[in-house]
Amino acid sequence: MSSKQTRTARPRRRPRMLVADRSRHFRETLRRVLPHYLSCTVVGEAGTLAEAVRLARSLRPDVALLDIDLVIGEPPTRLRRIAEAFPDLRVVVMLNEESPHYRLAVTERWGYVCIVKDQAENQLARIISAIRPVAV
Repeated sequence: MSSKQTRTARPRRRPRMLVADRSRHFRETLRRVLPHYLSCTVVGEAGTLAEAVRLARSLRPDVALLDIDLVIGEPPTRLRRIAEAFPDLRVVVMLNEESPHYRLAVTERWGYVCIVKDQAENQLARIISAIRPVAV
């Protein structure tokens, strides 16, 4: 290749997301909607935190969307171990409604990002745009 020729940049793959929520209907809705509104791929769904951890280990998503109801009863040490086991995984905890108490607990105690479910589209767009997955 001569110095005047330029390399074609390899396209980046779409960020891969894991959705974990007790509501199967909500998970299925996100699986259908997210790829259309955001440049991402939903690679798995989980109804429990244990299932989400198992899927994260096997699927290696870039983002895990976790419902607050799945994490609020967990000890902080377990959630920290998840972060340590998956250092490249961006964990986003979904709140059912805006709650300064839960937001503070999630962001300061566990170090995760929080979004409110009914504002997920706008909030997730910022999070997804910040992710730089490896080239395909």
